Amino acid sequence: MKTKEELQLELNSLKGKHKIVYTIEAPLNDEETEFATIYLKKPDRMIYAMVSKLATGNDPLKAVEACLKSCYIGGDELSLIIQNDEALMSCETPIVEMLRKKEAVLKKN
Repeated sequence: MKTKEELQLELNSLKGKHKIVYTIEAPLNDEETEFATIYLKKPDRMIYAMVSKLATGNDPLKAVEACLKSCYIGGDELSLIIQNDEALMSCETPIVEMLRKKEAVLKKN
């Protein structure tokens, strides 16, 4: 796993390359003393469609995994989360938040 300094340097670099960078810190153990920090890019239309389709199936964690794999741009090794079921499950809420649609406003003039 990377040090906080290494992660911060990488984040600063990624912010220059990508307009929006999301950070997820996932606990790797039950005591929540070890965390994996990963950086994700903003999902595009294709990623959104793929994740939405997978989320309606029998295994919503496949949707979380697919989104992480598609949006991952740096940080700690993604495998630390993907190979840890509890860490993967902990990413579900942040992924849903990241994919949440913004509401448009309809006005009659």
